[in-house]
Amino acid sequence: GGGGGGASPPASACSHGAMEFDELGKHCSQCKTKDFLPFKCKHCSKVFCIKHREQRDHGCTVDITQKNTTPKCPICGKFILLELNEAPDRKMDQHITSGCVLHVWDKKIAKDKARQRKKKETPPCALPGCRNKEGYELVRCKLCHRSFCLTHRHAEDHRCPRLEAKTKRYRPSEAERQRRSQAVQLKAVTQPKGSDKIPQERRFYVEVESKKGGGGTICFDRNWTIGKCVDVACEALGVDNRNNDPTYPKTHLVSKKNGAVFPFDIPIHLLVPALSQGDTVILGPGKS
Repeated sequence: GGGGGGASPPASACSHGAMEFDELGKHCSQCKTKDFLPFKCKHCSKVFCIKHREQRDHGCTVDITQKNTTPKCPICGKFILLELNEAPDRKMDQHITSGCVLHVWDKKIAKDKARQRKKKETPPCALPGCRNKEGYELVRCKLCHRSFCLTHRHAEDHRCPRLEAKTKRYRPSEAERQRRSQAVQLKAVTQPKGSDKIPQERRFYVEVESKKGGGGTICFDRNWTIGKCVDVACEALGVDNRNNDPTYPKTHLVSKKNGAVFPFDIPIHLLVPALSQGDTVILGPGKS
């Protein structure tokens, strides 16, 4: 009989067509769904469907910031600004949709942001009214446990209350009075460097020898810490002082009698009798 419908295709033709379609597309590495237009992640190189194409959608473990790559817009040629672990595809889509206006990386703006970030991270000097912006790390005072800039790092420079308390409790002994009289005799022989700026009752005379050659009698303030004395001695003898740089060895005052290295944060008058008036010290690196 004659039917109205056309003839059905052979079964072999249907199976052959299905096999051809099976070869098209790939399975999503996340949900295993077959997609005829799969997306390949440029970071982990795996294939995903449209729902899992972005890094955050398929839990990509590759840190894009480690590749040190900044995406470039194919239309305007400008670089796109990315945050940490941010998907570049989404940012690029937003940039192109906005007419190449949003998320543009600008060198000047990046420098300004870095400068502002560094300014926020660097705390100010603890001394009220200090406006130093040297860019160095702050130094912690071992007496009052506050942090100061390089200019005010010594206890006497930031008027440390702990140092003033130690000075008030101090009473000179008879032996020190005798050493003071010896200091007056030393002054009569030679005029020590720095003595004209220090009151007579606070002068402390020490013979300083530099390991690089040279030396002489230097007058310190008895209330100065050893760290301050090192700075003054280096300036007076023309010695390169790089105690602020952690990559260089520290310059110390070392006893010539026994090789003892005097600590930076101790006032000089509290070291008596280990360091007395007229003693000779070596200006140079201490023993490791």
